[in-house]
Amino acid sequence: MPFKTKRQQRYNALIDSHFMPSEARTLSKVSFATPYMRPLIKQRVSQYDQFIAQGGSEKDFIKSIKQAYIDHNWKHKGESWTATVVFRMLKEAEREYKYKHPEYESPWEQKRRTRKDFIDKFDTAYEKAGRRAAKMKTPILEYLPEGGAKIVGYR
Repeated sequence: MPFKTKRQQRYNALIDSHFMPSEARTLSKVSFATPYMRPLIKQRVSQYDQFIAQGGSEKDFIKSIKQAYIDHNWKHKGESWTATVVFRMLKEAEREYKYKHPEYESPWEQKRRTRKDFIDKFDTAYEKAGRRAAKMKTPILEYLPEGGAKIVGYR
């Protein structure tokens, strides 16, 4: 396949960085431009290098990663390895990044705030239009015998 999608490129980069396929599949949805993704990848590469330097095998490394998920309470007992588990780990990385950089605001928070502001503005405009409609005088109509109506006055 000569032209790979961005997501496929991210998936391959994550696999090359020693993430498990289930992790890579989930994390490939997240852009590498996200500020806490690169440190997460660097951390995994350094963990792998240290583990291999100590004489561990690839299988033992995967077991240690799975145990780290359990130790950090990212994976609960009886739960399967789903995207939810991986996103818990990602949320933890985001919290750590926010702690170091308090000015950072998640794009989801920005969208939620923008939506809330829009709804507030819409409600205000709707109420204002309702008050304006209530202030308007309603016409008094007189129906003509040949059909139609004529405005006689206002209430």
